Amino acid sequence: MSSTLQQFVLLGVITLVAGLLFFWSDRRSPTSRALALCLTVIGMTLLLVPFERHGRAWLAGASGVGETVAIVAGIEWARRVGLTAAARPGRIASVLFRVAQGLAVLFGAMRLGYLLIAPEAATTDRDGLIALRGYEWAIFAPVLGGAALLAGIALIVLLVARTDPAESIRLRAFVFAAPFLLAGLVVGRAWVPLVLVIGLMIFLAGTVRYLIVQAQRAQDLDRFLSPAVARLVKLRGIDEVLRRERREISVVVCDLRGFSAYARDHDSAAVVGLLERYYRAVGDVAHRHGATIKDHAGDGVVILVGAPMAHADHAERAARCALELVARVRALLAEQGAGLGIGAGVASGEVTVGAIRGSGRLEYVAVGAAVNLAARLCEQAADGEVLVDAAIRAAIGARYGSTPRRLPQLKGFGDRVDAYALQVA
Repeated sequence: MSSTLQQFVLLGVITLVAGLLFFWSDRRSPTSRALALCLTVIGMTLLLVPFERHGRAWLAGASGVGETVAIVAGIEWARRVGLTAAARPGRIASVLFRVAQGLAVLFGAMRLGYLLIAPEAATTDRDGLIALRGYEWAIFAPVLGGAALLAGIALIVLLVARTDPAESIRLRAFVFAAPFLLAGLVVGRAWVPLVLVIGLMIFLAGTVRYLIVQAQRAQDLDRFLSPAVARLVKLRGIDEVLRRERREISVVVCDLRGFSAYARDHDSAAVVGLLERYYRAVGDVAHRHGATIKDHAGDGVVILVGAPMAHADHAERAARCALELVARVRALLAEQGAGLGIGAGVASGEVTVGAIRGSGRLEYVAVGAAVNLAARLCEQAADGEVLVDAAIRAAIGARYGSTPRRLPQLKGFGDRVDAYALQVA
C-alpha cells in the first residue's frame, strides 16, 4: 500500500472514531447526531479509497453516495443549530439550508448518472491539482458551488443573528473548515488527505472549544443545585437523580417570623439583601450536616436530610441541623436589627424522592406525609423554637433536651400529633 493510501486509511480511522465519539457522548441530541453522521460517513468513505482498484465502478458509486450523505448531514447539523437563533433569521437560514441540501442530493444523483453513462471516464484518475476535467467542472461545479454558496449565506445569517453562543463557536469553525472539506471533492487524490486534515483540524479545534464552553456552563449550573445533588450528578450521572424511589428521610422546614410586615415596610433591595444573607446562612448549615436544600419560597426553606444522598442517621442530623440553623439565623437577625424571628419544624418518615418533569424542566421532589408534617410543625413553632415529631424524638433519645408541646389539630392530619420542642442553645 502506497504512502498516499496509508494516509487515507489513517485519516479515515481518525474521522470515523471522532464521529462515533460524538454520537456516543451526546446521542440524545439531534444536532450532535447529525454531526456524528457527517463525520462517520466521511471516515467510512475515506476507508473505501484503498479498495477502489478492486472494484472501481461500484466502489466509486458507494464513495459518491457517502460524500453526498456527508454533505447533507453536515448541512443538517448547521440547520439544527439555526433553530436556536431568533425566529425570522432562523427561518431564513433553514430555507437556505434546505435548498442547499436539495442541490447536494442533485449533485450526488448527477455523479451516479455520470458513473452509469461513462464509467471509464468517471473512474479514471486525473493527475494534477484538480481532479476534474473541463467538461466535468462545467457540469458539477455550478451545482456543488450553488449548494456551498447557499449554505455559506445561511451560516452568515446565523452568525449575525447570534445563535447559541457555544454553537456559534462550531459554526465559525465550520465556515473556515468548509472550503477545505469541499476541496476534497475536486482536488487530485494526492492532495485530498492534506486538505481534509486542514479542514478537520480547524473544525475539531472549534469543537474542543465548544466542549470547554459547555463544561463551563455545567459548572455555572451547579450554583443552581444543592451541592449534594450536583455531586450526585457528577459521580453517578443524571439517571441516578431522575430515578424515583421510596426512602426513609427527615425533613426540616424553617421560615422567618414577621417577614411579611418587614417586606411591606422596607425597600425591595433591602428585603432581597436580607434574604440573600439568610439563604447563605441556611445553606452553610445544611451543607455542614450533609443536607440538601429542596426549595426556597420567600422566607421559607425546605431541607431534605437523607436525599438524594442517603444517611443512616438522618433523624439526628436533621435535629442538629435545625438547632444550629435557628441559633445562627437568630444571631444574624439580631446583628441586622431587623426585628424578625425564626422557627423550624422537623419530621421523619417514608417519602418518594426523585425527579419529575414539568414546564420543560426537571424538578427534584420529595413527596410524603413527613414533608407536610414538617411544614405544619414549622407553622406552629414560636420564634427560636424547633418542633419535632415523635419519630425524631425517638431517634435522638435524651441527647437533646425536649419538652412536649400540645398542638391544635394540624391541617391534613386527622389524629392529634405528638410534638416536642427542642432547646436551642
